[in-house]
Amino acid sequence: MDLRERLFGIDDERAIVTGAGSGIGRAVALTLVDMGLTVFGMGRRAERLGATAQEASDGPGSFVPVVCDIRDPNTVEAAFAEVELEGGPATALVHCAASAFPSMAEQLTPAGFRAVVSSSLEGAFFVLSRWGRALIASGQPGAAVALTSALAGRETPGLAHSCAAKGGVESMVRTLAAEWGRYGLRLNAVGPGTFPTEGTNHVWERDSVSQRMLSRIPLGRFGTTEEVVGPIVFLLSRSAQYTTGDVLVVDGGLRLADWTLIAPGDESYERVQP
Repeated sequence: MDLRERLFGIDDERAIVTGAGSGIGRAVALTLVDMGLTVFGMGRRAERLGATAQEASDGPGSFVPVVCDIRDPNTVEAAFAEVELEGGPATALVHCAASAFPSMAEQLTPAGFRAVVSSSLEGAFFVLSRWGRALIASGQPGAAVALTSALAGRETPGLAHSCAAKGGVESMVRTLAAEWGRYGLRLNAVGPGTFPTEGTNHVWERDSVSQRMLSRIPLGRFGTTEEVVGPIVFLLSRSAQYTTGDVLVVDGGLRLADWTLIAPGDESYERVQP
């Protein structure tokens, strides 16, 4: 085993990636397939998972699409049971699925708030708890990484609902890491900053927002998907075997600056809320 493999190789042969149909989740799934893993990609939309599977078809590993709505614990149970039908629990997990939309708090409806908390916080619990319980029962060690946000735990006008949910995810990851370390389970989080993806382009394509953000990022640019995939893979790798309950922020230094997502005079942010 060469130095690169010894440091950054992944012991797991099977991994679950939620949100694998688009954005960061899709990029993570493709990377793990390229590293030779069997990846069970979970997502709500079969057509998006199919597109990921098509792109992954030439990799040394394999991609298995699993339709799953993380907001529904019964659907999560069925999806994990499908994964475990042959081969048992997947020892690696990357939880990327979530939802968010910008809204000033005075315009945010109760249904809109609940929709984000249901997907981003409750969904994270359903996925992480189901993964952990299976490995505890089987006596196998494992590693999980959950996406949160560089904005979690700080004031972020326009995203009160999302920051509340992501802050909850970070606290939950730390708590589960503390509880489950004795079973050989590691749980960490990665907090991305500004990474334009299919799900966030409607925000960053607005000049008033993108110019403000770029002026406050010390590195002076948005991140690329590959730049957040690397830290996620690191936390799954042999190099992070003694790292648990941590949050790795990947934001180009955005956390060092004060910023506001939405300000008076911006283009309209009217979107259909649940």
